[in-house]
Amino acid sequence: MTGMWFLARRGVRAHRGSMVATSLVLGLAAALLSMTGWLLVAGLSAGADDAHGFELVALSTSFAGTALSLVVLVVAATVTLALRQRRRELALLRAVGATGRQVRRLVDGEVLTVTLVAAPVGATAGIALAWFLRPVLEDAGFVVPHVDPLLAPLPVLGATLLLVPTALGAARIAARESLRLSPTAAVGDSRVESREVGRVRRTAALVLALGGVVVACTPVLIPGTMGAATAATSAFLLVAAAALAGPVLVAWTFDRVSGLGSGGRTSATTRLALANVRGFSRRLTTVVVPLALMLAVGTVQTSVNQAVTLATDQQLTQAVGADLVVTGPAGLTPADVATVGALDDVTVTPLSAVPAQVRTEEDETFGSALSWESTGMRVLPAATSPDVLDPGMVDGSLADLAEPGTVAVSTDARFELGVRLGGTLTWRHDGTVQTSRVVAVYDRGLALGPLLASDEALREAGVTTTPDALLLGTRAPKSVVGALAGTGLLVQDVDAYVQAVADASAAGTRLSSVLVLLLLAFAGIGAANAVVLATAGRRSELLLLRRTGATRRQLLGTTFLEAVVTGASAWTIGALAVLPAVLGATFGLLGPALPAVDLATTGLLSAAVLAIPVVCTLATVARAQRSDSLAGGRDDS
Repeated sequence: MTGMWFLARRGVRAHRGSMVATSLVLGLAAALLSMTGWLLVAGLSAGADDAHGFELVALSTSFAGTALSLVVLVVAATVTLALRQRRRELALLRAVGATGRQVRRLVDGEVLTVTLVAAPVGATAGIALAWFLRPVLEDAGFVVPHVDPLLAPLPVLGATLLLVPTALGAARIAARESLRLSPTAAVGDSRVESREVGRVRRTAALVLALGGVVVACTPVLIPGTMGAATAATSAFLLVAAAALAGPVLVAWTFDRVSGLGSGGRTSATTRLALANVRGFSRRLTTVVVPLALMLAVGTVQTSVNQAVTLATDQQLTQAVGADLVVTGPAGLTPADVATVGALDDVTVTPLSAVPAQVRTEEDETFGSALSWESTGMRVLPAATSPDVLDPGMVDGSLADLAEPGTVAVSTDARFELGVRLGGTLTWRHDGTVQTSRVVAVYDRGLALGPLLASDEALREAGVTTTPDALLLGTRAPKSVVGALAGTGLLVQDVDAYVQAVADASAAGTRLSSVLVLLLLAFAGIGAANAVVLATAGRRSELLLLRRTGATRRQLLGTTFLEAVVTGASAWTIGALAVLPAVLGATFGLLGPALPAVDLATTGLLSAAVLAIPVVCTLATVARAQRSDSLAGGRDDS
């Protein structure tokens, strides 16, 4: 065992170039996971009645799913590329008598050494990154509770424990190709990649692809935010399916492309580039995955955000039927309400918002923070006319809310909380637990929130409400605006009010944008790292081309075309993976409509996916040409 660890450490030093690249990705992955874990720990360490803790738990858990999926795929691709360069070395070890178990232990030792060094360092930086996020979190309305310094190691430990099996699993799969062959066959085959994939891998790819399509269709059965969020995850399943079936897809595609491009009409550079792509389909697939993920993550996240914004504006416009909406710069005081109520020929409907926590789990084994979810309750008079405010009732009516101990839930909340019409809902406000009967279900939850209650019912429960908006019905809107001109109140029509609500939620959008940028930065660095690793691993191949007569211009031309093919393949896979997710999310939030796509972000990401392989490949080849490794061969002249 000691000798094997000695060889593992020597192997890390001997291949420090690829190991440094792998360490970079592992460190960044650990930082991303640790940052998420620190936010989760901060939320869980808050008091049982601290609403800010609930909000942080919800934020960290929702972000963790996307971050973890991205980390697993990018880390697996990086480790696979780093070890794929050493197929010949592993084959030689087998040829000189090393058993498969010894080779696996050697590979495990090297990967474990790198992971145990890089992950804690990156995870520690992730905690610092979480602290830098505090201003953005506060702008979005989050308050980070104080965290006991003794809990700080938990995110570091959690990130390391998640990365170790991920890296070891990828290392085992990468080493498996050489171990499945006999030692002599492995040496002879070390420069040729098999285009076939095993039955298990084919089956897994098919299951993931079908699962991605099924998940993308979820909004057909579960409309709303839950269905849209579920549909968005289909992009990861489809990218993972393409990663498993990549060698077969590449071989099938470029067999036909090369057939069309054969003959005297294409240059030798083009034919060689296509032959390299077709012959090294596994290498291409491994490089394509991080690039496709970068396009998929950015497009899906921004498109879903855009769909939510459009749906919220649409629902709010449809819900508010009043002629004018009155708000105050810092809320409304009783004097403001009295001033507006004193106007002639004006009907006033006050709207209030009450912060609340809803019980989602009866079991509090893992703490009360996971059993309650922070939300908001919109409060209005039970006699409110649908002409003034129409929640889009599916079952029941607003008049039913006049009874004490009643509440209405949105269609999204009904599904998420598992409640039904006539059932009960447990919630609390200011530490007082209430149990209300669900008497109505409405559809416009994005605009009005997940819960509706009446002033009468909350007054009976001892909950005090303060209006934050007044809905006015009048035949003379201009006269009302003039009468309130000197009061300091903001009087708007419905369109202006909807726009003001959208502007007020911009801080939350900025937080979402920052989190998406962190994901994209990780995916982009991982993609660039994969391209550099794959190109650097071809040094002997490029040297052979130089020695057999290829000029530097031909070498650059060949690798340029291969890089273009890599970028185009990644863009195609990413676009095909994103399309079902965007269509599903749009249908779930907006119904039958044109896909809600953030064209500016998608365009920038598309350009990056096409540019990263070209820039990184040419830079790596040019650097190799300036070194002694590619000094041989003919001059361009």
